[in-house]
Amino acid sequence: MDEDQQQALVRNFDSIKDVPETLLSYVDKFVKIQVIKNRCFTGFLHSIDPISLSVILSVPHEGSYRTTVIPGHAVQDIEEETSSDDIKPPTRKPVTEPTESDKIQRKAQLIAWFKKNLLPLTENGDDLIIGNVSVLPPYGVKDISAENPVVFMQIRKLMESMPPNFQA
Repeated sequence: MDEDQQQALVRNFDSIKDVPETLLSYVDKFVKIQVIKNRCFTGFLHSIDPISLSVILSVPHEGSYRTTVIPGHAVQDIEEETSSDDIKPPTRKPVTEPTESDKIQRKAQLIAWFKKNLLPLTENGDDLIIGNVSVLPPYGVKDISAENPVVFMQIRKLMESMPPNFQA
C-alpha cells in the first residue's frame, strides 16, 4: 500500500470518528479494521469507546471467539464486510436489571447483615452509609463507594460472606 492510499484510509476514519451515530452503526456488525503498520483485523465489533475510540472486536477463532482490543490511535479505517455463512455472530448474555422489589429486599438484607456484624449504619436516601463508605443501589459488591481501599475491601468481604438466603 503506497502512502497516498494510507492517507486516504486515515481521512476515511477521520471523517467518521466524530460522528457517534456512524460509529454505533458498526456495532454488532462483521467489520474489517485497518490499523497502523498495514495490519487488518476482521470480526464482530462489540463496542467502541467514544472518548479514546478504542475498539473491542470479537474475532472468530476455532469455533468460538477471541476478544481483541484495538487502541483508538491505531485505527485507520473501519468498513463493514460480509461474513461467510459458517461464521455466526457471538451471543451476548442478557443484562437483567434488578426490580424495585429486589432492591428493597437486598437493602433490608444488607441492613440486617451489617447490624448483625455490629457495624454503625445510617441511611441517606437510598444509600447505606457505614462510616465513610457508601453502598449504593442495587446494593451489590460493585456498588460500594469508598476512598480508603482497605476499608473498601473489608466491606466487600463482609458483603460477600453474607449467606444468599440470610434473613433479618
